Amino acid sequence: MTDRSEPLRTLAVVGAGPRGTAIVERLVAASRTGSWQGPLTVHVIDPLVGRGGAVWRHDQPEVLLMNTTTCQTTLYPDASCHPQLPAAHRDTLADHLAAEGYAPTDFASRAAHGRYLAAVLERAIADADPERLRIVPHAAEAVDVTGPADGPQRVRLDDGRVLRVDAVALALGHLATALGPRSQQLADAAERHGLLHLGPANPLEVDYAAMLGRGAVAVQGMGLNFYDAIGMLTSVAGGRFVPDDEAPSGLRYLPGGGEPLLVVGSRSGMVYRPKPDLGTELPAPYAPEVLTPERVLELAVRPAGVDHEREVMPLILAELRRALAGAGFAELARDEALLPLLFPFGRRGGDARAAEDAHRRTRDVLREALRAATAPDPAWVLVYRVLIAMRVQVNRLIDLGAYTTESVRRDIDGHLRNAFASWASGPPVLRARQVLALEEAGLVRFVGPRMHLDIDEAAGRYAVRGAEGASLLCDGVLEAHLPPVDLPAYRSPLLGAWRERGEAQKDSWASRGSRTRMLTGSIAVDGLYTPVGTDGTVYERRLMVGVPVSTAQPGSAITAEPGTSAQLLRHAEAVALRLARAGGAWTAE
Repeated sequence: MTDRSEPLRTLAVVGAGPRGTAIVERLVAASRTGSWQGPLTVHVIDPLVGRGGAVWRHDQPEVLLMNTTTCQTTLYPDASCHPQLPAAHRDTLADHLAAEGYAPTDFASRAAHGRYLAAVLERAIADADPERLRIVPHAAEAVDVTGPADGPQRVRLDDGRVLRVDAVALALGHLATALGPRSQQLADAAERHGLLHLGPANPLEVDYAAMLGRGAVAVQGMGLNFYDAIGMLTSVAGGRFVPDDEAPSGLRYLPGGGEPLLVVGSRSGMVYRPKPDLGTELPAPYAPEVLTPERVLELAVRPAGVDHEREVMPLILAELRRALAGAGFAELARDEALLPLLFPFGRRGGDARAAEDAHRRTRDVLREALRAATAPDPAWVLVYRVLIAMRVQVNRLIDLGAYTTESVRRDIDGHLRNAFASWASGPPVLRARQVLALEEAGLVRFVGPRMHLDIDEAAGRYAVRGAEGASLLCDGVLEAHLPPVDLPAYRSPLLGAWRERGEAQKDSWASRGSRTRMLTGSIAVDGLYTPVGTDGTVYERRLMVGVPVSTAQPGSAITAEPGTSAQLLRHAEAVALRLARAGGAWTAE
């Protein structure tokens, strides 16, 4: 039922990380225009409000690093975003951190990013004229949002307060989830045998100190959470990395005491390569010449749908060959050289011969990547740039629903996302050096692709093996990846309440061709932002942005980079204006 009463002139923004902060900044920008009809109050709700939010909190250990350079992050829209509202400020993370001695191409700590987020929110509050817009922070958790589909909402906080608002934006990132069936089996084994099980989680929520004193700990995952674990574990152990020109890594690790042997592997065996050290200036984005925007649109309208392996992967390889040959790297511009570089263990980690001596091969891949990233090798940098551009084109095909459902499940989710990420989303060079230094100290053992974890009940330990080789016994497991996007598993009290009342449902994705629908763990929304209940009700006064609605907003976890029409900032302005309209403060078209 529609509530046509006068607006309360009160809003809420749940979440004070990058998305929530950007929404507040855009509300302030709107309030400073002639179209604003104040006054309006905005409640900003987050247990870590003013501290950067859960992932970027400014009081976290400095050892956790960003994997983008300071010049690649901003909270203020530029011309590429085509903003409807003015942008009074343009300070990027690089501008903000210059006073701390960071260069534009440095990789800052996550705490430093948190300081930037806190400063942006503080400036927004200072810029707001309280006669037109009043911003009220609440260091609390929103545990429920109730109300009619198109009427005032009640936001219940964990301290007992209830805020009545015209509309609420939920700006959410990665959320904690209940353990999946396999993780629960590992956890139950830990309980039975006195082992250690650390499930998927934000690195700040992992008890790395519990790993100390264990003989061997299996680490499942070779992406960013693995690299975070290296930084956090050595930090809590009190170990130190010191320069050593004689070591292949350039470092020597001095143990603090109690460090376990880390037995590391993953499904694909593809360790994330370090990002190239590009000096003082980043190169321009690569402009595709084969898989062009025009080719993407041509593929996207094929009524039968697109098969990635048959129709898109050949274009990606042709793009790489063309770019390398054109730059004078003819020897690398051949599939015989290119494919082993891209997929050291074969496509999907399926090359049994390549999996032999997986430890040595993984170490050598990482050593070569470190050499090429540090030099930096021009051919390596070119491959890196092309793959970043190809990831953008593939994401556009996904957004346009071009792929068949089967290809998304088998090729994109089953393989390609990780393959791209292992090149384009890697850690800073420093972290790769540290992993190799631990390997050189005998504290890391790679088991390669098709990592499998069993429970050896007789031995009372975990048994770990890769595609080839004998099992290794471990007395701990670290699942080194973030919790999945999975509405049924979310432990958030708010989303749990919506689930119980049927006010949220799982989304599905449909491809061209068969139109077969594939359920995702993402929350279903109408359009881009408004959640849909199990009975089809669209909750117009609740607007969602971020990771839990990633099917509708793919790429939600990606930071806002200047000059790229960052979707984080475009979504922030769109949501801010919808909030302001609901609160009666914005009537312009």
